[in-house]
Amino acid sequence: MTLQKTLENLGIHEKKAEVYLACLELGSATAYLIAKKVGLKRPTVYDLANQLMREGLLHKSMRGNVKYFSPADPEKLVRSLREKEHQIRRVMPELQNLYNSPKAKPLIRYFEGKAGIMEMYEDSLRSCKKGDEILAYVGEDILRHLPEYTKDYVARRVEKGIVLRGIYKNNQEMAKYLDKSAGQLRITRILDEKNFPVNNETNIYKNKIAIASYGKEMFGMIVESEEIARSQKAIFELAWKGAGRIS
Repeated sequence: MTLQKTLENLGIHEKKAEVYLACLELGSATAYLIAKKVGLKRPTVYDLANQLMREGLLHKSMRGNVKYFSPADPEKLVRSLREKEHQIRRVMPELQNLYNSPKAKPLIRYFEGKAGIMEMYEDSLRSCKKGDEILAYVGEDILRHLPEYTKDYVARRVEKGIVLRGIYKNNQEMAKYLDKSAGQLRITRILDEKNFPVNNETNIYKNKIAIASYGKEMFGMIVESEEIARSQKAIFELAWKGAGRIS
């Protein structure tokens, strides 16, 4: 990726990026020299230079009656990103409250492929806080398709203090995985494979139901609805009572 394209990805649009890079190459330069280097008209360069100065990326000085523009240290870009991140972090609780607020109609979001399913699982870590509970029906497909991500996800869930109460298929592969439940904030029950022919996974938390399918076309979906989540939680509790404890 070119320097200019990288700057554009950081929000410094094409012409501004050209002017800033020209100043980095020229050092202290007049608008005439910058315009000549980037192939723009001087009034355009003045306008872009003023925008870059407001963003702290250029400085202006006078030598007699002539204006010179000098580039700020590129480290300024890193500081600006940190400042923006800090601002976003400050309002994040309010944004999350709006995002997680009850909606009049069910909201359905779809996720495609492995990357999409991983992003779907991340929603539970964003939505839940310490002491919250995720209810889950779990098949073994996630262990086969996302083994490394599963380890990382579980570690971060435990770090956040989020409990998972799950109903699992009773087979050797799953039994080996569930051996570590005590240290992973996981409360488990099992159902016989014949009575629980499930390979995918369903997670219920807050007002959401997340479903991951690992068939020929891997995809996930989150249904966000207070009413539907309440019903699914009630169904889960019935299944929980009927499932066997792991000794």
